[in-house]
Amino acid sequence: MFRPRKEQYDPLLSDPTPEESSSESDAYPPPPKSPIPRLKRIIIVDVVVVLQAVIILAMVGVFMAYHSSNCPAPEICGQILYSPAMEAVEYLPKTFGVGNDNGAIYQGGPSASVDEAWLNLYNYFGLSRISKDQARMLPNKTLPIPGDEDHYAVSLAVFHQVHCINILRKATRPDYYADPDTGEFSGVAKEDWAEHLEHCLEVLREAVTCASDISLIVWQWDDKRNQALARMDTVHSCRDFGKIQDWARAHQWVEKFDNDVHVEDDIEIPVF
Repeated sequence: MFRPRKEQYDPLLSDPTPEESSSESDAYPPPPKSPIPRLKRIIIVDVVVVLQAVIILAMVGVFMAYHSSNCPAPEICGQILYSPAMEAVEYLPKTFGVGNDNGAIYQGGPSASVDEAWLNLYNYFGLSRISKDQARMLPNKTLPIPGDEDHYAVSLAVFHQVHCINILRKATRPDYYADPDTGEFSGVAKEDWAEHLEHCLEVLREAVTCASDISLIVWQWDDKRNQALARMDTVHSCRDFGKIQDWARAHQWVEKFDNDVHVEDDIEIPVF
């Protein structure tokens, strides 16, 4: 019987045999892969590591600033607007003395010594002198000092506020502080006194609510009265007032400020 001849595949000359293919593969290894993708991965990993390190350092810095007695970070310490006196801010715990002898120097009837104690709180720090670079950073525009145009005039609000407290203190004793002939009171005419007192009350209302002291009044049991009483002689977180006075003393403008002279300057600041 006739059997059909099986077709055989004869490889073309260009097709290597398995043996030839293997030998050629060994002789000519495949070209190396491009190093670019691996380099990209390395760069990405390095960037991620650096960012993590920066974030960790920032968090540590915030934590340390928060627990520091100084105030390097205004957003932490509550001073969100620039003040050149920020460099002087330090915090300390202070126990308030309510109706006890801790404030004896500022209490009691009118006398020269009590008046001097109050004046020493604010009267010698009225006008401060700051540089033009500092004036550029203020949230409100201020003016150059006539005769010293490279420096600008400012005053720390706390000293005006203490002045107002002293005015109200004196108002409780008009018999002692008012001029017996004219009725003038601390340089203010008798007819202007009501308006001046209202001004001071409003200044203090704004200052107290602005600061919003969140220190606590507590209740403690009083065995003598056999009841719970509110205690206001508690510890508060306070700015070191002495440090603020030191800053004002170092920047004090001791000469007369001539407010009749208008000094032009090139600083433009939006006034809030």
